[in-house]
Amino acid sequence: MTIELSAHLSEEAMNDVLIGLGSPESEAHLAACPACRTQIEVFRSEMQLFNRTSLAWSETRSATIPGPAISQKERIRLFVPVGLALAAALLMAIGLLVWNHNPGSNQKYAVAPTPSQQDYEAQIASDNELMRSVDMALNAGEESPVSEYRIVERPQPRLKTSPNHGPAVRPELRNR
Repeated sequence: MTIELSAHLSEEAMNDVLIGLGSPESEAHLAACPACRTQIEVFRSEMQLFNRTSLAWSETRSATIPGPAISQKERIRLFVPVGLALAAALLMAIGLLVWNHNPGSNQKYAVAPTPSQQDYEAQIASDNELMRSVDMALNAGEESPVSEYRIVERPQPRLKTSPNHGPAVRPELRNR
């Protein structure tokens, strides 16, 4: 079997050799071709240099990082009394709230009496009178819209529609 030295290994074949999946043909080529063998050796030496450098960096880095200030057992020993103290304080607060609760004193939470309809109407009348006086004070020289448009202040009977009579018919005309 003659190996032709002019054709070198492809990049894919070299990658296969580097990860340990090289074929017998590629291994035979590497044994005969010093250029391909040199590329593989250079890559492996660079990878070893990278690994040594990163390992040395991580060792120096871990030496500068302080270890845990307290161990796990010490944390547990500290947590138990603090946790018990917090639980006791919470139970005491709940106990005080229950102790101070007096079921007979519902007067604190009594609802205010609701005003009657007469109170509402009196308040509305008072507010309307105040609005009229403010309007008169602001518009002393102007004609009132009530007199300008001849609006009658007494309510007028409303026109109601009737299904038998078509459009709106006054109630007094409906009986004719």
